[in-house]
Amino acid sequence: MVNSGRKRIRIRVAGILLNRKNELLLVNHRKKGKSYWLLPGGGVEYGETMEQALKREFKEELSLRIKKVENLVFIHDTVYPGKKRHILNIYYRVKVENIRKLSPNPDRVLKASGFVTIKNFKKFLFYPDIKNDIICQWNKGFTRTAGYIRIKWKR
Repeated sequence: MVNSGRKRIRIRVAGILLNRKNELLLVNHRKKGKSYWLLPGGGVEYGETMEQALKREFKEELSLRIKKVENLVFIHDTVYPGKKRHILNIYYRVKVENIRKLSPNPDRVLKASGFVTIKNFKKFLFYPDIKNDIICQWNKGFTRTAGYIRIKWKR
């Protein structure tokens, strides 16, 4: 986390993984009575590169070994209403060694994982709300860098 006085910016790195059927890997989190989906990943620890953090998170959460971190797909800030929390999210396309068997490691927040089609993805509660940006990049194979995208909160 980047320290700015008392407040901190959390840096979160996430991986975009497609299987042979062009389905996207998502993880299910449950916090404070809410169940939602997001791209797998997590916080970058002090002294750790984004690539190291991404590899560690995939191994811890999904028992998957990343063999290659590919292109940067996009970056965005999530600033909670009232500036209660600030997260810098960085998304990379990844390749893993073996995705025949998906073995999530549930914890206090992570509850499930799975591959979804674009059609089903549209129905999911996904945080942050960047579904349209993901679908746009998905249709392009996640091969281009979209750069920085702006987040708008839905109330």
